[in-house]
Amino acid sequence: MTISSKNWHAWLNTMPPKPDDLHVVGDVEVANPGVEAYLTMRAPQGFNPASLMLDLHLIQRPGNWIQQMSCAQARFSRVMPPNSPHYATVEIFYNSERIAFIDKISTIS
Repeated sequence: MTISSKNWHAWLNTMPPKPDDLHVVGDVEVANPGVEAYLTMRAPQGFNPASLMLDLHLIQRPGNWIQQMSCAQARFSRVMPPNSPHYATVEIFYNSERIAFIDKISTIS
């Protein structure tokens, strides 16, 4: 199943105080407003420690929802442990298919 997504961004917040935190967000087209999108770290991560791999999950909330294509924001945040790898890219997967690639992670300091 192909999924439509856009507006993927990633940034590393290095502003004091420590620790730093990493954020990834993107917009995903879903079948109704009751679908939530979220990102988790892919297990196992790939062989390249500079590339963060994330899985997209879509969860239908209970209740009756109008069946209308909607936009859901997928979000991932992680506090970076000391001496953790510095990511250069982010890959987002859905059902084992890569749907997005972020090749620039902004730094906010």
